[in-house]
Amino acid sequence: MTYARINTITFASEAAADELQANYASTAPAGFPEALLLVSVRTGPLTASLTSIYEDKAAFDRSAEERTKRMAANGHLMDGVIVEEGEVTLFHVK
Repeated sequence: MTYARINTITFASEAAADELQANYASTAPAGFPEALLLVSVRTGPLTASLTSIYEDKAAFDRSAEERTKRMAANGHLMDGVIVEEGEVTLFHVK
């Protein structure tokens, strides 16, 4: 069953949000090649929700090292991150 990670991010500033958003948009597809879906939604000036969906939990687990590297490299741009994960019960794309 497909598996997802949802990151809710609070940025240190609007400039930090802009920087991280641009970086993620340009590098995430190559950085997370097993992701079936990558979505980043700017939910406010200082917040965003990032969702990634993988074929299964094993593929999800293989993405952890890259995620850890990115979080360490960009930690100074964020005030906080809430991470949730779980099985996907609906994955509809029209």
